[in-house]
Amino acid sequence: MENPIIANPILPVAGVHRNHAADGGAGPPNGKQHDDETPNPEGRVKSDHSTPSNALLRCRRPFIMGTINASTVREEARLAGLAHCAEKRGVEILGVQEHRRVHAHDPIVYCKVGNCSLITSSAWRNEAQAATGGVGLLLSPRARKALRRVHQHTDRILIADFDGNPVTTIMVVYSPTNVAPVEEVEKFYEDLRTTVRDGPAHNFLAILGDFNARLGPEDAPFTYHDSTNRNGEHLAALLTEHELLAANTLFRKRMGKRWTFQDRATSMTRQLDYILLRRKWRTSILNAESYSTFDSVGSDHRVVSTRVRLSLRVPKPSPRIHHDWEAFSRSPDLQARYTVEVRNRFQLLATEEGPSTAYERFVAANVKATRECVPTTERIRVSPSTYDKIKGEELMEKVRRVEAAQGKQQYGESWRVINEMSGCKRSKEGQVAGCSPEERVTSWFTNFRDLLGTHPTVDGAEKVITAVLTNL
Repeated sequence: MENPIIANPILPVAGVHRNHAADGGAGPPNGKQHDDETPNPEGRVKSDHSTPSNALLRCRRPFIMGTINASTVREEARLAGLAHCAEKRGVEILGVQEHRRVHAHDPIVYCKVGNCSLITSSAWRNEAQAATGGVGLLLSPRARKALRRVHQHTDRILIADFDGNPVTTIMVVYSPTNVAPVEEVEKFYEDLRTTVRDGPAHNFLAILGDFNARLGPEDAPFTYHDSTNRNGEHLAALLTEHELLAANTLFRKRMGKRWTFQDRATSMTRQLDYILLRRKWRTSILNAESYSTFDSVGSDHRVVSTRVRLSLRVPKPSPRIHHDWEAFSRSPDLQARYTVEVRNRFQLLATEEGPSTAYERFVAANVKATRECVPTTERIRVSPSTYDKIKGEELMEKVRRVEAAQGKQQYGESWRVINEMSGCKRSKEGQVAGCSPEERVTSWFTNFRDLLGTHPTVDGAEKVITAVLTNL
């Protein structure tokens, strides 16, 4: 029998669970009093803000997620092999691109693969009616239990939320290739930006995808390629705009651990697959790399995985660099080198641009030249105990001076040091010269009149100051 709807529900009181209060009000169940029973036999009620028992992201238990372009998993044997590899490597969440399973009438399909669960959005057919594309998720039993919901944003973007505090949001994406039409690539990144922007900022966001993009060293720390291609420029803009990091470019790995794709015709290797995470969760990333354990699947891509564990520590700020400007001002060689560095960097990309852009490049050139040309100094940190030690040494030195003056019968010197130690008969510091208040006011007025009242004198004709930006 269904419970009737209560117009004014009674809120639970201390010691009573929400469900108990909703079923029978705030009083004891079945009209019994707690004469011989504890008011809360099940123990303390868990807070609504505590981490759920099936949370995927925890502070003490790391988990592994990865991404792979499987080429195809339409055959059950290849799908079983993919699930076996994921289970063997301990991958809890595996983003799958290009599974090529078409189910146009069902936007989301769930299927069981051994102990794992496969969730797919439908692939599509090209002009030759061949199945292509499709994204999905391969989940372990633990991840399947934590799953909240799955949503298909587009044919190339699949979104899933998992229990936890914060909630874990996983996006599986498959980008058009670098030779695809520009409009298609721009539409994909616009959809991806909308998805990232609409998601809660507090969620632990991870984007698992085949981006078909190359990132160069100017866009990521440790990359496989020396330059950024067209898709890489779109990806770099996305990282900058939404403060994301490519996890598999954060760690200094050997080159064999960085590439993710090998061309079967030319055997050339490339880095095209990435796992993107928010910059605010950088301390939660323990490791990220690509490896060939999934070769039995038959794909030309390697799996990229990252190991994460919830960390709520605030990243340490970078230490402040103190430059020795006095040494720089005394060295003509450093000044000449600084001038050459600024001129070369500023004129490196000199084009027709507005004043604001030119000024920004000029400031950036000065910052880089300062790092390379101006020497640095180490800041000496003195602890409070060091100050106390210095004061004690100064006091003992004055005591020895008093004793020495007393032994030589120099009583005036002895009393002068004693007054200096005790602070008695201290001269009035900062007082304006003058024997009376009227004289001190006159001295004050005369000083400021001489300081501010006289007009500056300029020798010679006016000099025209040349523009710095045009002559550099």
